[in-house]
Amino acid sequence: MAKLNILIVDDAAFIRDLVKKVVRDTYPSCELYEAVDGRKAISIMNAKEIQLVLCDWEMPEVSGIEVLQWMRADERYKATPFMMITSLGERDHVIKAVQAGVSEYIGKPFSREGLAAKLTK
Repeated sequence: MAKLNILIVDDAAFIRDLVKKVVRDTYPSCELYEAVDGRKAISIMNAKEIQLVLCDWEMPEVSGIEVLQWMRADERYKATPFMMITSLGERDHVIKAVQAGVSEYIGKPFSREGLAAKLTK
């Protein structure tokens, strides 16, 4: 089976580290990529084939919702699972993410168990 390529996008290093730990525990043989903002994330997705994106909403330059919209407009990433990991848990943000094509949505702070459950889903 091909290696699972997972992209973690967050401008906060400690969140990326936390998410990486849960992802590695859940998918030990996956290949992890990280980006500090949406611009870098899109650059990575243009260079590599990514099968899962875990992304923050609020980031400098290019936001998570803009990354999601870019993915859904790109033939290669139309159906790629995208999990929004954000402190923006208000109803209108969730609705906007769903309308943009989000696969999963988890609020910060999150538990290891909660994130792992959504990952395996």
